Amino acid sequence: MNRRGALRLTLLATISLTLGACGFALRGSAPAAGASLVELLPAEPAGALAGSVRDALQSAGLSGDAASTAWRLQLGAETLISRPGSVNSRARASQHDLELSVEIVLTRSDITVFGPARLATQRSYYEDLSTIAGSSEEVALLQQEMRQELAQQVLRRLRAALTEQGA
Repeated sequence: MNRRGALRLTLLATISLTLGACGFALRGSAPAAGASLVELLPAEPAGALAGSVRDALQSAGLSGDAASTAWRLQLGAETLISRPGSVNSRARASQHDLELSVEIVLTRSDITVFGPARLATQRSYYEDLSTIAGSSEEVALLQQEMRQELAQQVLRRLRAALTEQGA
């Protein structure tokens, strides 16, 4: 039993060292060596979407300023559209469809790499007329989730462009 435990420990250490030596890292756990930094230029600097994108860039290790990078990500103003999805027997909307979208442009040294590209996310919710306060809180929560999803879409699009450009 003691010999078997030592063999397992040795095997585990060997695998760990081999994976570490080849540069293996879990996705999103560490920025790639030589990763490019991107300056965020939002149309609404104090907006909630700009904050979500800024947080996503910082957590990915891609956030930079004008002095440290040639990459610029222009983030347009967010657009929220609410449409009635279905109508109840009293001719009131009981289901609403929300769409949150933003236009982005990525440039490097004043040369457009991609964009303008429109990214969007959609959600639906049912409005319960007996709990209006709960419905407004649900809408606020859905909008927050949609902003986070858009921020992740921006980050995925940015990573793809940086990889394509060899940055």
